[in-house]
Amino acid sequence: SGHSNPEGVFFEEDVDSPNLGRFVDGDVLTRALGAVDSPPSLVVLNSCESAAQLERLVESTVPFAVGMADPINDGDAIVFAARFYAYIANGQSLSSAVAAGCVALEMAGLEGSELPVLVHAADADPSGFILVQAPESALDRTGAGD
Repeated sequence: SGHSNPEGVFFEEDVDSPNLGRFVDGDVLTRALGAVDSPPSLVVLNSCESAAQLERLVESTVPFAVGMADPINDGDAIVFAARFYAYIANGQSLSSAVAAGCVALEMAGLEGSELPVLVHAADADPSGFILVQAPESALDRTGAGD
């Protein structure tokens, strides 16, 4: 989890002492993510009120973005992230991963299951977007199953 507000995101400063982080305006973040030859397919802003950044990201830079609608407790953000990334790593779709993260919050008896927001471009389907493909089984690779 990190910190943000409706105007932008705070990035941690690389110093040994506690700090508030460096604030990056949402428009600047969007331009930074788009200033590459191959922008990311997905941006996850697992921080308070980060959903305010999602529309502008999807309109101009990335096909998929996930954020939080309102403030979220650090522990809740961690529970969401753990389940979300486990589903992504196991070859599940983006929409399934977000749903699983929300259910994990409910199953843990935590508030905030309604906070995660998934925004996508009109021509992008989160139920068909899979970041990690399951490896072929050894049987499939040898052709022994034919």
